[in-house]
Amino acid sequence: MRKQHVITISGAGSARVPALVGTLVNYKERFPLSKIIFYDIDKDRMGLMEAYNRLVLKCRYPKCQVVFTTDEEEAYRNTDFIFCQMRVGKTSMRSLDEKIPLRYGLVGQETCGPGGFAYGMRSLGAMKQMVEKVRSYSKDTWILNYTNPAAIVALGLDRMFPDDKHILNLCDQPFSLMKSYSKILEVPQERLRARYFGLNHFGWFTELKDTDGKDYFNALRSYLKNHDFKPFNAEQRSKSWLDTYVRVNKYMKLLDEYIPTTYMQYYMFPEEIVAESDPNYTRAEESRDSREKDVFDICARAVGKDNMDGLDMLTNSVFGNLMVEVAESIAYDLNNEFIVMVKNRGIIDNFEPEAIIEVAGTIGKEGAMGYPYGTIKPFYKGLMEGQYAYELLTVEAFMEEDYTKALMALTLNRTVVDPSKAKAVLDDLMAANKDYWILR
Repeated sequence: MRKQHVITISGAGSARVPALVGTLVNYKERFPLSKIIFYDIDKDRMGLMEAYNRLVLKCRYPKCQVVFTTDEEEAYRNTDFIFCQMRVGKTSMRSLDEKIPLRYGLVGQETCGPGGFAYGMRSLGAMKQMVEKVRSYSKDTWILNYTNPAAIVALGLDRMFPDDKHILNLCDQPFSLMKSYSKILEVPQERLRARYFGLNHFGWFTELKDTDGKDYFNALRSYLKNHDFKPFNAEQRSKSWLDTYVRVNKYMKLLDEYIPTTYMQYYMFPEEIVAESDPNYTRAEESRDSREKDVFDICARAVGKDNMDGLDMLTNSVFGNLMVEVAESIAYDLNNEFIVMVKNRGIIDNFEPEAIIEVAGTIGKEGAMGYPYGTIKPFYKGLMEGQYAYELLTVEAFMEEDYTKALMALTLNRTVVDPSKAKAVLDDLMAANKDYWILR
């Protein structure tokens, strides 16, 4: 049997946690655990799911010790892996991130544009504090960071902790897209291998083959130009998410060389997205009233029960699988293939060496290693240079509390461009976030 581990789920008040618990149960032979520590600063929200999480683990993983805590020392002192998924400011701040930009005719989205900037500034402060606390106890604990916006957080952590080799930043969007491609092509996901480059939420697939070398890329391109693109779990997605995928079709009819990540829609079609947005009801409320409500309703049914009769075990085949498979690959030095976030340093030979890029690669006991990509073409390089400059200026604005750099960052962002709008939205976001970050 493989060595057992202790993990901490940091941000255990997330509605994603019950499904993550289900995934941990399903993977207990591959990634066995002796203890799971659930940690959150919001005891009440974490408590909404505690009965369910305890019940699932009691019934399906009885040998695994379970701890719920709001104490940082208990959460971080003796743990091997931290699965980190903070949402600083919770849904109320996400709602403002999405609504404030819409006042100025700008994209209101939680990871892209001005909303992503504000969220990133909040996340950087919380992540800095967390890493410092964890490292006060252990230099070797792996921090698997799922906190968004991953591009800004990854770059910021690299700048603040340049010598820390046990922080790994993750995003499930490429993993999810590969699952959707698998369904379209009718090829098992584990047999597909991609060539990919970009920044997080800002990249392109450039090859897709199976493990036997059969090329599926042109077949997939053709499909996406002539059929509506739907995620593998379309029946579980809201209309706004389905629209996100369909815009890949629109992009492909204009620029069909490579296949973009779905987040490119915000940078390519911002006016269209703003026109379709409801300034009073954004994805924050949509998520609260659908996915979160469903999770909390299921969890409430676990209160007082001592068995799983009539109660489904939630799982997540994207977020949960990715987190656990990455931990497994590190723990047992498997060097399995993923699309990874790594410092460039020549992987893309004509791009900024210090940038945190996203490429195909492997993960093992030494962390993530990206496959060499080579040279990227001027169109993609130009787009990435502007986006990277935005990300870097955002990180520097946070670290230096520099208003001018924040204004420059937003002006560079393709969803904004107009410096007068950048200033107006920045001032509003700064006022709304005064309890989380300041600029001078």
